[in-house]
Amino acid sequence: MALEPDFQTGLDAYNRGDFATAVREWQPYVDRGDAHAQYNLALIYAGGKGVPQDLAKAADLYRKAAEQGVAAAQYNLGLLYASGQGVPKDPKQAAEWLRKAADQGIVMAEVALARVNDEAEGAARNDAEAINWYRKAAERGVASAAFDLALLYDWGKGAPQDFVEARKWYQRAADAGYPPAMTNLGILYYNAEGEKRDLVQAYAWFARGQKFGDPRAHQLLDITAGRMKPGDVKKAQKLVDEWQPASKLQQVSASAGDNLFKPRPTQPAAPTGPPPGAPPGQTGDGAPILSPSLAAEMPATAPAGSLIQPASFSNAAAPAPAPTPTTGGPKVQDVWTGIDRIIAVGDIHGDYEQFTAVLRSAGLIDSYGNWTGGRTHLVQTGDVVDRGPDSRAIMDLLMKLEKQAAAAGGGVHCLIGNHEAMNIYGDLRYVSTAEFASYRTEAAGANREMTDGDRRAGLTAVATIAAPETIRDGGAAIVGMPEHRAAFGPNGEYGRWIRSHNAVIKIDRTLFVHAGIGPKYADWSLDQINDAVRQELNDSARLRGGITIDQQGPLWYAGLAQGNNPALMDQLLRHFDVDRIAVGHTYANGAITPRYGGKLILVDIGLSRVYDGYGKLGCLEIDRGHAYALHRGQGLELPKDDGQDMVRYLKQAAALDPSPSPLLPRIAKLEAK
Repeated sequence: MALEPDFQTGLDAYNRGDFATAVREWQPYVDRGDAHAQYNLALIYAGGKGVPQDLAKAADLYRKAAEQGVAAAQYNLGLLYASGQGVPKDPKQAAEWLRKAADQGIVMAEVALARVNDEAEGAARNDAEAINWYRKAAERGVASAAFDLALLYDWGKGAPQDFVEARKWYQRAADAGYPPAMTNLGILYYNAEGEKRDLVQAYAWFARGQKFGDPRAHQLLDITAGRMKPGDVKKAQKLVDEWQPASKLQQVSASAGDNLFKPRPTQPAAPTGPPPGAPPGQTGDGAPILSPSLAAEMPATAPAGSLIQPASFSNAAAPAPAPTPTTGGPKVQDVWTGIDRIIAVGDIHGDYEQFTAVLRSAGLIDSYGNWTGGRTHLVQTGDVVDRGPDSRAIMDLLMKLEKQAAAAGGGVHCLIGNHEAMNIYGDLRYVSTAEFASYRTEAAGANREMTDGDRRAGLTAVATIAAPETIRDGGAAIVGMPEHRAAFGPNGEYGRWIRSHNAVIKIDRTLFVHAGIGPKYADWSLDQINDAVRQELNDSARLRGGITIDQQGPLWYAGLAQGNNPALMDQLLRHFDVDRIAVGHTYANGAITPRYGGKLILVDIGLSRVYDGYGKLGCLEIDRGHAYALHRGQGLELPKDDGQDMVRYLKQAAALDPSPSPLLPRIAKLEAK
């Protein structure tokens, strides 16, 4: 039953991240027409792992394997036709290949088929087919499919409006822990759609939706509570406390299209059932054996806005929020080990659309903004707020994703940046008028001015550390400013959330920090740095002379990114026992940029369009310890030097940008040298 040595060598190489060897060992099998090798090599080219990403080549290899009946290849080829990546966009071809995969039992192909029919335009749209395929996937336990099916009945699309059917499928998705379904169930109860109005049930479902991370639920919960008697609120809260998602619903993996195949042995034993790890429905002789080591990965072909929908959420209850740390309080975790995949995103500055686009490009969220990253860990290196208008929406999304990722076995880590700290201690010079306005409440009135009391309460801290001109416009007559200050205060939702985070974390062999660490703090431990920052943000009296506003501290120090200090760089690597440090704060000029031979990686690519109107899109990916740039969803090897290899890398990145790429001046400058 042993595998052929060369094929096994390629499989072993892939699993340790040596993709060049995997390609070399598998290519002869590809040349001989081996479907399993064709599929495996397609995964490498689709993901840009060790080679420049080439979706056209991946599509060709997927096609060859698909034509030999490999279900996962049929699924991935269908996704490429649906999204128009590597091949011309062709809904008809997409449906043909996805149907073949679905007929072989790939449940996510059923979801994708439903999406193709649901999202098509004009005559190509087929709501009846969408309902058919959503139902098939929902009956097999895919929570998002049950939710989408409920929406069609709720709206009367493809079938007569039927609130009873809508409730049935919302309930199925909610029982699997799918937050939007919980909120929509509450809306049905509130609006008396399908049966009589029940505010107790509406409150209970809104509260569950809020607990599991649906950003809509909070406001709906407040509205409902305002119409209820205190005794009914207690009754509803008891329902919430007693409820957990069902524990025995079928959990379907969304990764069926991204598992490595091993070739069948030359003389297989008689089959007795599905091979271990096979996709659902692949049974009997001739079924490919899957490599279990990659069973948890998302499909490498998943593009931004792809058709992949999340599988059922974990049945574990959402974890309680981290306690706000105080002196002598509980330790906040700042070290993680054994993490296969990490995505790091730099400064966002209030651009929600760009942030969600980069998360989709990395396969971390679906089109509803729900976590699809599985066990991936996302690190956002700080500076979510200021400049752009939508930082509040971004923070709401991150709060939701923290819960959803934890439930899926992954993680979301939001570092404290200098702009988060500035918003807490009252330096508001970079807060846009639109950002303030997003905090305005109806109760505050459209034209409420900030009172002297508001100014004293909200701006006291900044006066101790910053010149008066840093206080935005004196604080007068800015719509939403009082509510903004309350939200970032000690008892405010966003103030508490920011204060619960770290300034620096370590994941395996990589240190993540917003700006950098200067010589003054080079021998401090992670706990010392993080505890000091949190304590100072909790007590403004500690700010003067503290690490939070120190130019050598983790929120401000740009000396590593902008200067040339290899001795300090090596000192930090030794002290924290890491191979590299990833930082935001310092603009990396349009693309993820390494320095000091890859020991430092700059991840602030200028994501926000507030700077120049150009939508830059990129993040850092660390896959089993190997660092890549993920530029517009395509993996690129980072350059090994600042000369010719940097030019090679930037040209590859520029070729992926809409023309003209913002990287062209940088390339021209390097070539001139």
